[in-house]
Amino acid sequence: MLMRSSLFVVVVAVFALAATNSYAAEQRQSDATVVTVEGEMCGGCVKKVKAALAEVKGIAEVTGDSKAKTVTIVPAPAVNLSPRALWEAIEKAGKKPVLLAGPHGTFKSKPKS
Repeated sequence: MLMRSSLFVVVVAVFALAATNSYAAEQRQSDATVVTVEGEMCGGCVKKVKAALAEVKGIAEVTGDSKAKTVTIVPAPAVNLSPRALWEAIEKAGKKPVLLAGPHGTFKSKPKS
């Protein structure tokens, strides 16, 4: 009987932990900013963009999709990233952003802040 109770507690704890981790991942993704760039985007371009964005403080994760010509930027917890700083970092990498969509809105030209 004690064994079943212990097993039940462990199973409930595992499910609670999994749900918490899933919620945290979804929350980070909802705070993400997606930037679409103009022109070709190869694997080397993605690396350049990631390196330029690494200089922006508060970024937890950057992923690039060369086929879709997009870069997805996920902020660290409780960080409010500047759309302008992200736009300028991508320009610094030699790419021209054409669309930036994130928690601060959607921009088709360089944001003011």
